[in-house]
Amino acid sequence: MVKESLPDVSSTSQNSTDNIEKLILNASIRTQGKSKSQKFQSEISIEGTKNDVKMPQNYKESLKGLFITKDTIYSDLSKNIENVLVNKRKSMLLEPLQIIEPQIRDISLGTKGMIYLDLGYPRLMPLNLLGEGFRRMLSILTKVSDTRNGIILLDEIENGLHYSSMKVFIKYLIKIAELQHIQLFITTHSKETLNAIYEVLTIPEFSKFKTNIKSFTIRKHREDKIISYPYDFEKLDYAIEQDIEMR
Repeated sequence: MVKESLPDVSSTSQNSTDNIEKLILNASIRTQGKSKSQKFQSEISIEGTKNDVKMPQNYKESLKGLFITKDTIYSDLSKNIENVLVNKRKSMLLEPLQIIEPQIRDISLGTKGMIYLDLGYPRLMPLNLLGEGFRRMLSILTKVSDTRNGIILLDEIENGLHYSSMKVFIKYLIKIAELQHIQLFITTHSKETLNAIYEVLTIPEFSKFKTNIKSFTIRKHREDKIISYPYDFEKLDYAIEQDIEMR
């Protein structure tokens, strides 16, 4: 579990009375179990089109963060898989993938970072010959399995995935996140994804997560006002039953 509380922003200041040229942030962080807080100061200087950010030298980030988008989803995938294999967490990947594709027997790495799957054929199958949806699912599960004690931002989780595999995917995403102490922030425009999350939470094994998972709908109103509407499990249940638009 993360041992640090959220930063206590004690003060901010700016130089210049006409235009903002510098922002100074004074913050303190108190580690759980300690009475004294550590104080930090950072600065952002703006000169024309150039920005200069000065981070405090004595600050070390302990919370890991990962942002998975269409541009980053396959980055360092071979290294991620290698870490999962070395740490003997291969089952985290194989179990859900074998439900989606029963032919899968194993996953392995070759030379130059090539990823192979054993589908029972005489030769191993390179990952890049499989469908986009399968590769996306493998990559996301791998990156969550290779992260511990942190947060993961996952943009448009439904992209490339067939709706029939979404429930299995969500189940194992939640399982792995719990094992790895990961908090997930997921965006979606898919009603099928919201339905899959709801259906997973109705399974007795996953009912304990009902109070941990929340959905937020963000809407723009008149005068560009942005409003967020939160849904806990009971509200999500009602919204799905009444076919209320939440995307």
